[in-house]
Amino acid sequence: MSEQLSIRRSDGVQIWEMGFGAVNAIDPVFLDALDGARRAAAADDSVAVVVLRSSLKVFSAGADAKWMAGIVKEKGAPALLEEFNTTMDSFRELCAAMRRTPILFVAAIGGHALAGGLELAAACDLRFAADDDAIRIGAPEMDLFGAMPSGGGGAQFLARLMGPSRALRFILEAKPLSPHAAYAAGIIDELVDAASLIERTEQFASETARKAGRIGVAAAKRAILTGAELPLGEALDFDRSIHWDAMRRGNFLAGVNAFVERFG
Repeated sequence: MSEQLSIRRSDGVQIWEMGFGAVNAIDPVFLDALDGARRAAAADDSVAVVVLRSSLKVFSAGADAKWMAGIVKEKGAPALLEEFNTTMDSFRELCAAMRRTPILFVAAIGGHALAGGLELAAACDLRFAADDDAIRIGAPEMDLFGAMPSGGGGAQFLARLMGPSRALRFILEAKPLSPHAAYAAGIIDELVDAASLIERTEQFASETARKAGRIGVAAAKRAILTGAELPLGEALDFDRSIHWDAMRRGNFLAGVNAFVERFG
């Protein structure tokens, strides 16, 4: 637990709640807190799912403007470019590490997810969002700075979620979407009534952790997300190795015994 992130644990699930500043702005301290939580969760084999949520009306609005302004005021704009890139390299590595970590990351988006905030959500494995037309989900960097989102590798995650051409247009136009439009575009996996978002997301996380456990979750995540990047023949061989290992070490035998007792 840190000032940037509170963590609650329950039966294979961790709930990470952001709630600092006005908009959960991303800066080096916050990135350290997130990566520390990720490393600790990865080291705990009982953790299968992490839900990332916000206690604020904003999920996250991206890079901390005050942090950026402070560097410009003290050292000048060229220094910001260098420090910003160094920090964003850490952000990109964190997002990549989340994908490599054998835990399912689920973002519960109950408020605006913009710029780096959207990149953080896109780096999660699944995204549930409140069905509220007042919420904005977007990558405004091209309008603000004439640059594409790059801190957390957002262009790559969005291209895989939306498809290359839709992601390209989304980034170039830099216009935010409502959750419903983001769902239609492939960014959001499930729309939930705003009042039920946290309950529904945590219910999904608990059910997934109970059924699959750490081994089942990790196997499904690797087979689908990593396998999708491979040619089909390699992917099928990769799938087989993951499948048998997960059956051997996971919940399969217990599930078979229960199945036979019920139907055999």
